[in-house]
Amino acid sequence: MRNIFNNEKIISIIFFLIIFLFGYFIYPDYGISIDEDNSRINGFVSLKYVLELFSLDLLDKLNQIITVPNIHEYKEQGNGVVFEMPLAFIEIFFGIKNIRDVYLIRHFFTFIIFFVSLIYFFLILKKRFKSYIFGILGVFFLLISPRIFAQSFYNSKDIIFMSLNIINLYYGIKYLEKSDFKNGLMFSIFTGLSVGTRLLGIYLPVLICFIKITQILRSNKKNFIEFIKLLIIIFFLLLFIYLFWPYLWSNPFVNFYSAFANIGNHEVGIYNFFLGQYIPVEFVPWYYTFVWIFISTPITHLLLFILGFSFFVKRLISRILKIDENKTHNDLWRGEDEKIDVILFMNIFIPILSVVIMHSSLYTGWRHMFFIYPSIVFFIIYSIKMINILYVKNKHKLIVLSIIFLLPTIFWMYKNHPYQYTYFNSIYKKNFNKYFDMDYWGLTNYHSMKYILKNNKQNDQIAIGIIGNGDLNLSRSFLSKSEKKKIVISEDLETVDFLIDNYARWNGIKFLKYQQEIDDKFKIYYEIQINGVAISSIYKKISKN
Repeated sequence: MRNIFNNEKIISIIFFLIIFLFGYFIYPDYGISIDEDNSRINGFVSLKYVLELFSLDLLDKLNQIITVPNIHEYKEQGNGVVFEMPLAFIEIFFGIKNIRDVYLIRHFFTFIIFFVSLIYFFLILKKRFKSYIFGILGVFFLLISPRIFAQSFYNSKDIIFMSLNIINLYYGIKYLEKSDFKNGLMFSIFTGLSVGTRLLGIYLPVLICFIKITQILRSNKKNFIEFIKLLIIIFFLLLFIYLFWPYLWSNPFVNFYSAFANIGNHEVGIYNFFLGQYIPVEFVPWYYTFVWIFISTPITHLLLFILGFSFFVKRLISRILKIDENKTHNDLWRGEDEKIDVILFMNIFIPILSVVIMHSSLYTGWRHMFFIYPSIVFFIIYSIKMINILYVKNKHKLIVLSIIFLLPTIFWMYKNHPYQYTYFNSIYKKNFNKYFDMDYWGLTNYHSMKYILKNNKQNDQIAIGIIGNGDLNLSRSFLSKSEKKKIVISEDLETVDFLIDNYARWNGIKFLKYQQEIDDKFKIYYEIQINGVAISSIYKKISKN
């Protein structure tokens, strides 16, 4: 068995090539989410500002494709445009007019950025655990996480931020290990890209700089030059944050404060269907994120994470209790490897603590916190490594055993493709629809429309309404030209032929208000089911004949 794992370079290349090809062939399978239109507009708002600023000819092309507000009139400035603005540029430069092509390109590039981040995650794990096999295993655990996997094809906010955060972690670790200009510059660039995607990315450079200051103070070389070098890197950090976020260009300090003041706290009129209750997003309980992680992560992942995290916390507490300034072996970390452990621990601890303290508005699951998930996977591999050291000495057998435990999840993902984003583990079994939102971004709306069209070819026009969440006009735009002509979107229950319910109760009051009327005038026509539970239902109007 050991001979199989001998050629590190070839196996690593084959592994990532398989991932790329797999993603390339399945990326068109997913529907379109309600958030993608907002993200696209965000990119065009900033691109319009840049084109106006530099008087570029492409501005006319932009105005022909889309009408967007001026950047200072656009309220959603908490999300940067590092990913969105280049895609907007591609759209107008190449004159892409077919909306389906526009969103398929977005899906493809979302996957590409995620794919690149998997390589960096592999490098982090390989560096920490001195084994490319552990690196591959960690990437595999990250991939075999149904919700992360599915959203890596269409979530251009949270997955892109998670991906850039992984890359920034890698360069932050490299910078702390060797604080030369090259590593510092790369860390600065990806800090700018990360913060230019989500403002929350600012916490990582603060953490890395704090650790660097600690290193300088505890070093025998407590000289002024080291602090000057750090100040230079901080300058570049701020410079790239400014460069990659056009909203800051006109008034960096005021606009940054304005974006920061609004982060995570919005009265958006959205409800979470959480633990069987309708809860406004501004009043989610402190344990909201913990519950979502607990119910939507595979059990194998959870158990290994808890074990690995417990190993680490036990060691950390022991070190804290025994810290002696004159005995470095009782420091918080011994060498570069344990420093990485502390960084990945803080990458979980700081964001969750911040959300709890700030009482941030959270909705649509825990997607806003996806960026901590690679650190969770890190401690899964940490757990496997500790098991290898303490109990199962044969590393390769342990890895094969770990993969075997993942097989049920792999089979589930294959069986339920492309609806992995509605994954719940076995804790709630078949009752998850009674406690949580299902398809909160309305991706199944597209597939429901396709089903209706396929099975009603004789109809010249079909009127469709929605009682769940989503923009049916957006889903309709993802269809072919001939299919679009056949569909009419309506909110009037008297005129619609079909109703779509994706069990996302952002506006639960709307469903409750019309529930009796729906029961009287409509019947179940078709359901998309997961584990025997409907994640999307199509209602057909009962014929009066």
